[in-house]
Amino acid sequence: MPPPCHRADHRSPSRPPSPAPAVTERAKAYLSPFSAFLSELFGLTGHVAVVTGGMGRLGARYVLALAEAGASVAVFDLPRKTNPFVEQAVADGRRVSIHEVDVTVRAGVDSAIAQVAARFGTPTILVNNAGLGSSPADVALETGRFERYPETAWDAMLDSHLKSALVASQSFIAQYRQDRASSAARVSSGSIINISSTYGVVSPDQAVYEYRRRGGAEYFKPVGYSVAKSGMLNFTRWLAEYCAPFDVRVNTLVPGGVREPDHTAEFVAEYEKRTPLGRMASDDDYNGAVLFLASRASAYMTGATLVVDGGWTAR
Repeated sequence: MPPPCHRADHRSPSRPPSPAPAVTERAKAYLSPFSAFLSELFGLTGHVAVVTGGMGRLGARYVLALAEAGASVAVFDLPRKTNPFVEQAVADGRRVSIHEVDVTVRAGVDSAIAQVAARFGTPTILVNNAGLGSSPADVALETGRFERYPETAWDAMLDSHLKSALVASQSFIAQYRQDRASSAARVSSGSIINISSTYGVVSPDQAVYEYRRRGGAEYFKPVGYSVAKSGMLNFTRWLAEYCAPFDVRVNTLVPGGVREPDHTAEFVAEYEKRTPLGRMASDDDYNGAVLFLASRASAYMTGATLVVDGGWTAR
């Protein structure tokens, strides 16, 4: 009986070894040091971002995060709005510009977008962050019973959130498509990030505000904010399909509540009790999500909703 053959004995001597697969340029990035890997995924060098409501508490954080990742950043906000973080970035010589503009007025937004394009290049990232937390003219009325909710508050909330997102997106897309069609240099793919809220995904839990009803007082988290933030979700889905043919992705970020200095201890305790992570968000808890949605790290993601809320909507 002949001895058993080794596996190698069955290989044809005339068959050449298979060539090694070619390593693409993109694959090389994954074989590079970790810093290069992160830069390939999250780096925004060469991109130009527009952040509406960029002088706000969270808007300013988005501005700084995008700038740190290498983008030139334009801040769109109302006249006389200020933020020390943004102003310091400008003073330090960062590629950050401030534009006083009402983002619900198309002519003003068109003018500001043109200024950004002339200074930095084609805007490729838009963060639709502008929007009121409450109606300034109706702050004492809008937290009453639904039957008496002011129409003026309704209009103010929908305009500040939804109309601003509509107008800013129209102007951004018009500039992007014009430059992409006429520019000899390749214009990078685009990303629109619409900012919603947990109260746009689920109804406000009115029991959280029970402490404000002591002594028979009336208080309800108003309807206008929730409806406006909910509208952002389907605005994103519609716009994602419209923008896909010309290489602009559109996604929604859903942040949870942010701890603020004037929050009462009762409110914080009620909020944290309902949140699996047991705390409210910090100012910078959403920076990573914004960079993810703005960068190539989310290149295969559009029309989606990214919820970052400590688990609030999971319950």
